Amino acid sequence: MIPRIAAGKSSMGGTMKRIVAVLATAAAGCSPMPQTAEEFRQQIPTALMGSVQSFEANRPLREVARTFQARAPQCLSAKVRTVSQTATSYQVIVAAYKPTVLVSDAKAELHVQRKFESGVISPRKEPEDGHYLLVADATPIDRNRTRVDIYGPTHGADAMIKAITAWANGTSTGCPDMTKN
Repeated sequence: MIPRIAAGKSSMGGTMKRIVAVLATAAAGCSPMPQTAEEFRQQIPTALMGSVQSFEANRPLREVARTFQARAPQCLSAKVRTVSQTATSYQVIVAAYKPTVLVSDAKAELHVQRKFESGVISPRKEPEDGHYLLVADATPIDRNRTRVDIYGPTHGADAMIKAITAWANGTSTGCPDMTKN
């Protein structure tokens, strides 16, 4: 069961995040929405509000992968309901987050997709489980160190990125506040 998180009324900052997300989508023009994690990885480095963050974790790949497998389903599977209200508008937005973890001997991947179930209309075709919000790739550097590359937006996924970074580093297994994404 996916937990429901009610965020209550958002501040103007929450409204601004939604406006920025819509403008970023509009600015993308005719470029197609990534339909796979690989397409997302290819588009993010040159996207207007895209970012790739890389770091080394002093943990073996198998430990990083195990943490992703344990924490992602528990922490990132959520439905978040927000209410955005200004003097001239009132909007209820419901977003469903779906994590996917793929593990092999050579790599661990964590994909997070977000599907707006109400309150947002996507102008382009989305993947079935929603648009890709974030992709984290972990690859071994050696037996005890792992490189992690996180592909995502420059703003709007900070809480999730902070949690995934802590999971990879082994400094925390806490869940992010999904209302902050």
